[in-house]
Amino acid sequence: MEALLNVILRRAMRSVLRFDDVPMPENILPVSGNVRNASLVYVHIPFCESLCPYCSFHRYVYDAKRAHAYFNALLTELELYQRLGCSFTAMYIGGGTPTIALERLLEIIAYARSLFPLREISVETNPNHVQEHILAQLHNAGVNRLSVGVQSFNDDLLGVLGRLEKYGASSAVQQRIRQASGIFDTLNIDLLFNLPLQTAHHLLHDLRVIETLLPDQVTFYPLMVPPSVAMTLKKVFGPIDYRKEKSFYTTILNHLCHHYTGSTAWCFSRHQAMIDEYIIEHTCYAGVGSGAFGCHGDTITINTFSLEEYQQRLHNGLLPITRVKTFSAREARWYLLLMKLFGLSLRNDELKVLRSRYGRAAFAPELFFLQRLGAVRRAYDGYELTDRGRYYWVMAMREFFIAVDTLRDVCRAGVG
Repeated sequence: MEALLNVILRRAMRSVLRFDDVPMPENILPVSGNVRNASLVYVHIPFCESLCPYCSFHRYVYDAKRAHAYFNALLTELELYQRLGCSFTAMYIGGGTPTIALERLLEIIAYARSLFPLREISVETNPNHVQEHILAQLHNAGVNRLSVGVQSFNDDLLGVLGRLEKYGASSAVQQRIRQASGIFDTLNIDLLFNLPLQTAHHLLHDLRVIETLLPDQVTFYPLMVPPSVAMTLKKVFGPIDYRKEKSFYTTILNHLCHHYTGSTAWCFSRHQAMIDEYIIEHTCYAGVGSGAFGCHGDTITINTFSLEEYQQRLHNGLLPITRVKTFSAREARWYLLLMKLFGLSLRNDELKVLRSRYGRAAFAPELFFLQRLGAVRRAYDGYELTDRGRYYWVMAMREFFIAVDTLRDVCRAGVG
């Protein structure tokens, strides 16, 4: 069943995520006409100290001069959205490594807070930046969620991934996590599972460390790489074996249930908090920065991946959107169902709102099929994923993000 679903999901996600080029710059502003409804802004900072071999995000090796010009353009883009009438209440800053240029990052946060009534700010970082003075400045700037990309607490895996020398051994990372505990409303730890060389022993070690540290939140991502990166990984580490994925995920569920509740199919929290997959709670959001995605109603937009074109468009007073996807009614329904159930449930009040938009019978065939499949069950206030359904949704979202990463490869083609 899982092997068949993998094939079906892979084909479905890649066929849906086909974007059209925006033909003329003057057509860009009308595309974002619904952006005034956005409650969240995602800000992308595409710079890292070095590039990890398994990462397919939009990123460049840090260059101070290039980054300086980029941050200036970010300020301009934020101001442009404010002039369009946006009033964001949440901001998520990802990358790349957002904390790589701390002073400029703090400037971005302060400027965004002067433009919008932000109540929630989440920032990603790497373990080597989890330092007392950095944490204090982020907290004072209004950051209430910090997400640390740990990936593994096994030194041998960190060495193979090229992270041991860059970000420190497991013991040092654990000590930094302890020091960061309690500073922010939410401290999230990102970990990977189903790496090519990862064993059950590796995973159990990660889980035991988590049970010792007990951070506010743990996000266990399945390995998600597009075909281009998968080929590189296969040469260096060996092939990705999806047959291990389900048993790894079951082990994660069985261990984390003692201390955490699910926020999504792969995110586990000790209290109510912001999550990495903001697309669940924020169905309309703006993407700021080169390579950033935005969602405006049934339209998804992508900013140019060229740093030079990004800066030039903003200099000319234009949003840097260069690709657009408008969902059909059927695609929009499936996208919303995918995102809502990724958050583990679909409440009756949410279903009522969706059916007022798409019709009284909307989602009935899909929910009936998912019930027969054993993926969802009726709850007192709607529908919820079963444990089997949670893994099916891990598979679905894995293929969704692989399709997004494949699209990134297309957007990066020819960009220096």
